[in-house]
Amino acid sequence: MAQKLYQEQKLTLEQIQMQSAMQVLASKLTELPLEGLKERIENELAENPYMEASYHETEEALPQNQLGQEQDYDARQDYSSEDDIPEYLLKQPSKYEDSNWAGETIDNSDSQSFFDLMMEQVKESSVADHDRQILEYLIGNLDANGMLNKPLFQIADELSIYHYCDTHPEEVERVLHILQSFEPAGVGARSLQECLMIQCNRKKSHGSPETMSLLKRIIEKEWDNVSHNRWDNIRQKYNLSEQKTILLRQELKKLNPRPGSALGEKSSSAEMYIIPDISITLDTNGNIELTLNESEIPTLTISDDTKEMMNLSFVQDYVRRGNMFIGAILQRRNTILNTMQAIVKMQRKFFLTGDENLLKPMSMDDISKITHQDLSTISRVCNSKYVETPYGTHALKWFFLTAAKTNDTDISIRNLHLTLKEIVENEDKKQPYSDDALTEMLKEKGFNVARRTIAKYREQLGIPTSRMRKI
Repeated sequence: MAQKLYQEQKLTLEQIQMQSAMQVLASKLTELPLEGLKERIENELAENPYMEASYHETEEALPQNQLGQEQDYDARQDYSSEDDIPEYLLKQPSKYEDSNWAGETIDNSDSQSFFDLMMEQVKESSVADHDRQILEYLIGNLDANGMLNKPLFQIADELSIYHYCDTHPEEVERVLHILQSFEPAGVGARSLQECLMIQCNRKKSHGSPETMSLLKRIIEKEWDNVSHNRWDNIRQKYNLSEQKTILLRQELKKLNPRPGSALGEKSSSAEMYIIPDISITLDTNGNIELTLNESEIPTLTISDDTKEMMNLSFVQDYVRRGNMFIGAILQRRNTILNTMQAIVKMQRKFFLTGDENLLKPMSMDDISKITHQDLSTISRVCNSKYVETPYGTHALKWFFLTAAKTNDTDISIRNLHLTLKEIVENEDKKQPYSDDALTEMLKEKGFNVARRTIAKYREQLGIPTSRMRKI
């Protein structure tokens, strides 16, 4: 039987993101903090012989500003209620007793940021460009503890819709496992349980090699007993000796429930000095003035010598490269200014008064809508950048507040935090308030939030339970 060959044409519609080389470069420069930008410019000047720099001789750099720790960390905040806190954590002093988590400590005096450490490991990993894009987006969604709280299906949707990266939750999970192999151990976990299990896989025990394997199995299979500190149940079920049980609890105590925090910010014992990217001041009339810290950023130009050599192709290449870099710097400047102006617009009352209670709930999506810039661009602007205000120096991310739902309105979680801290600080230490009492007192102040929610916020602030606060 004779065979026939057919040709067939099909028309498909695909959404493809097309970015110019300058847009890609501008995106990368926008993400850099001030010190990173200075280094990038110096490298470009060294590589491009036809680019020249002139510095602002009449301006002085803004002084370095000390940024204190916003709040100390207490390991008890990782549990859902006061009844869930294990005994070994109840024995740990809180920030009220001027002590930190009793596990391994890291000297942060010269440490790099958590984000920089993650991105450095991305560069060292041999992953395809598609996986790299997913990996970098996952890193951008880690919280201050190094944990991933956003569902994988949501991350897959955001990558597909906003970043034109066609993916699905299963693929995101595969790449997430790559992230979970990074240092520090436990980063990228989706729960405290998973975080501790990851560390068990990689941490060596001072006891026998089987100790960490057994501890991992107990965390995996007996999490309810572990989180409620029911070690008698665990000991009976696994027929453990008292000495073995003590050893397991000691090894559990050495695990870090907040792997990203040690590298994400400087510790309170190591002062952190930063150069703010933006400065906000109030003039004599009370108007808000916003300026970029550009005193150490040179003005870049193309050398006049190129005019006589433009017939040479390699000179043309250098000139194109130089003009593209200069354009990307200007685009970065405008993007940062537009973003900060939008933040000031939404948080105007705070910038006029310095009262944190006046900060409004605000998301990056809100700023994206005001500036008409992509959400990923806003994220890049706010990464690793600081603004100096008359009331202190803050990371840009500090101004983004989630809202707590009440019966009739949305309230800023930071406002609730401040009120809760104030109540606890002024309580009678001989008869500290229970969570029920705190809930009622907050309701009287207009925060109509459930008791369990108050317990969660108390734990986030590192405030111990009432029995631990009692003197």
